[in-house]
Amino acid sequence: MIELRKITILEEAMKECIALDVLPEQRDFVSPNVYSLAEAYVENKTFAEKGEGNIAVPYAVYENGMMVGFAMYGYFPPKEGEDSYNDKEHHYYFWRLLIDKNHQGRGIGRETVKQVMEEIKAKPCGEAGYCYVSYEPTNIGSKTTFASYGFEEDGRVIDGEVVARYKLD
Repeated sequence: MIELRKITILEEAMKECIALDVLPEQRDFVSPNVYSLAEAYVENKTFAEKGEGNIAVPYAVYENGMMVGFAMYGYFPPKEGEDSYNDKEHHYYFWRLLIDKNHQGRGIGRETVKQVMEEIKAKPCGEAGYCYVSYEPTNIGSKTTFASYGFEEDGRVIDGEVVARYKLD
């Protein structure tokens, strides 16, 4: 059974989360969890100071009580420019997905995407028409996992990563 538990940089479980790792050939595909947790902390603090609420929602992924991965999504306002996922409306972004190298190949990633997307579809942070994800063009695992949930590549490449989107409405 796969279970998602919210995690912060201030929890004891953070150490276990930071120790999760991918295979050496996958290290260019996803940031280490220590970076993701720090990024979530800084983004949420910055947005809270502006009165805009939390935008990063990080989770530790558990299988039968054992931590096996990490996932994070964010909620973002419109932003203009070539690095913008959506310049017209707020949007969700499936920011991170990391399944530990010792637990890959058993459907944990697909189930994690399903659970995170069920939450995002309820629009817990606010209204949005789309959820985006991006991945390295050679990351076939991510492409397959997100496509199996219904994400479709939209033809853009941002910061060297292929962009795919999921219509929330």
